[in-house]
Amino acid sequence: MPRHYWVWIALWLLLAAGPLQAADQPMLSKQTYQVLKTTQEWLSTGATARAETRLKELARETDGQAYDQAVVLQSLAHAQLASENYSAAIPNLERSLELGVLPEEAQQSIRFNLAQLYMATERFPSAIDILNRWFQDAGAERAGAYVMLGSAYYQLKQFRNAIPPMRKAIELADVPKESWYQTLLSAYSEIKDYPNSVNLLHTMLKHFPDQPTYWRQLAGLELMRERYPEALSVMELAYLRGYLETERELRNFAQLYTHSDAPYLAAQVIEQAIADGKMEPGRKNLEQAANAWYQAREYERAIAALEQVVAIDKDPELGLRLAQLYISAQRWADAEASLKRLLDQQRLAGKRAAKAWLLLGITRYERNNLEQAKGAFLAATRDASTRPDAEQWLSFLEHNN
Repeated sequence: MPRHYWVWIALWLLLAAGPLQAADQPMLSKQTYQVLKTTQEWLSTGATARAETRLKELARETDGQAYDQAVVLQSLAHAQLASENYSAAIPNLERSLELGVLPEEAQQSIRFNLAQLYMATERFPSAIDILNRWFQDAGAERAGAYVMLGSAYYQLKQFRNAIPPMRKAIELADVPKESWYQTLLSAYSEIKDYPNSVNLLHTMLKHFPDQPTYWRQLAGLELMRERYPEALSVMELAYLRGYLETERELRNFAQLYTHSDAPYLAAQVIEQAIADGKMEPGRKNLEQAANAWYQAREYERAIAALEQVVAIDKDPELGLRLAQLYISAQRWADAEASLKRLLDQQRLAGKRAAKAWLLLGITRYERNNLEQAKGAFLAATRDASTRPDAEQWLSFLEHNN
């Protein structure tokens, strides 16, 4: 919780309670009561400094009168909080509590206010100690107290200790604050309790379905646990809601479709994202689309995607892959032209060149150019990687023509 949250709550409670909380007790002297009433009027009109000065004097005047001084110190803390002098307010509340003469209800109120001020001033061990004391005499459970306790443990990096009170606070509250869920989720994450993190995120999405971060976190956790169907379900819902915005998110979504034997959907996601301007029409993305279309046996769409890649990247390896796609689609003329261009430009070497000669021989055979096919197969025999296949083709041509 932010520091100013606890300050504001503590101030609000003191203002709501009023500095004359115990003024009706018969033990309070008439003189003290009159001064407290006057200073309360000053505070209500904004004369905070004047009220604080007089209350300090009254604190000295009531030295030795335990009950009067306890009420005065409480009122002085009230004035100091109004002027945001938190460091001065704390010892006055502590001293009022130490006197031990106020009714237990007032003592409990001071303990609670002190806990909030300790939180605001980052005195987390003190907040934990006084809250544990407060819980001993608490008449009813309060979600806010558990939130403070859990937050104090969290700030001290005692994440396991933070979890029970944060869970209790959420259980008690009619409408738990979103920040309470966030603190609990973070505590689970810190101790790597992923099953509880997943369960909590499902609950958070029921209450806060319009928070894209929670969808991403849940999908990420399911992926990390290798629960791919669950991750895909979450990402599909996030995608339909328009929460997958970045190129990385969309690429991962497409990869998950491919991993889940849905390459057609993977390719659609990428091409739609490119059309929407959410993914760059660069090599990496277009190549991923081409691979997905190929796995989906959509050869023409795979060719269209890879042709775009080849147009922007002259890598001969891409040209060789495009030729193979032409062969898969039985576009023999395109395959032959692509392979001949690569070989004429001498952009392939070693095994890649030998493979290109082998593929060229196959395309020429399919186009009934048998003599040219034979020449290509002979060239493919020069490399050990393609020699066996090339020799089989040459034997086939010799015995069948």
